[in-house]
Amino acid sequence: MAFSYSAVWDDTTRLLREHGRLLTAVAGVFLFLPALLIAHFLPPPEPVDPNRAMQAMVDYWRDGWHWLLLQMLVTMIGTAAMLRLVLARGTNVGGAIAFGLTLLPFYFLLTLLCVIIVTFGFLLLIVPGLYLIGRLAPATAAIVAENGRNPIAAVARAFEITRGRGWAVFGLVFIVGFVGAVAFRVAAMLLGLAFHVAAGDAAARLLTAVTSSALNAGFATVMLMLYAAIYRALAGAGSAAATFE
Repeated sequence: MAFSYSAVWDDTTRLLREHGRLLTAVAGVFLFLPALLIAHFLPPPEPVDPNRAMQAMVDYWRDGWHWLLLQMLVTMIGTAAMLRLVLARGTNVGGAIAFGLTLLPFYFLLTLLCVIIVTFGFLLLIVPGLYLIGRLAPATAAIVAENGRNPIAAVARAFEITRGRGWAVFGLVFIVGFVGAVAFRVAAMLLGLAFHVAAGDAAARLLTAVTSSALNAGFATVMLMLYAAIYRALAGAGSAAATFE
């Protein structure tokens, strides 16, 4: 089966277009709001001394790890719900959120397992880590679409459907992720400058936090739909991907 970048991207935009209203609602509650609360009440440090940047981040995570973990878990519920909305026919928002809650322990373990595998790959001179990103890209979509509860089986499924296409999948993820990340950074920087010029420091910080959280939620939603489209393209019509049509 051919893996076409244009076909996968077209499918990504179709998912965003057809499910945009529901995805926006879920992303607003589970991605945007937690990120905004963290940005406002637990902002990351801005050390003036570059030599202390690493220590400042260590202190930040040590002091606020429980709130950051809570944000991550809430975000995982949301991302699982968003995947469910587009991967299971007839799912409503309430059902998708309930599914995300029940899947959370397994989704968390799957995410942790993928991070460990990719980190190990990066320790092997970086290139294997990049390749493993491509092989594991559809893992979360697979566990949602196929009603899985076994993180190891989801990893195995991702490796199965990406066999021979690891670099191709990584290339697409890199292109979309790199372009999106650059656009996000530029937009956040320009808006931040505009807010500081037009408003006072306190108002500018709040407006910057709101726009950055919104942009981040939007970017995460696009990437999530990209992973869903990659799964759809690779899993084939005979699998759970058939529920898309």
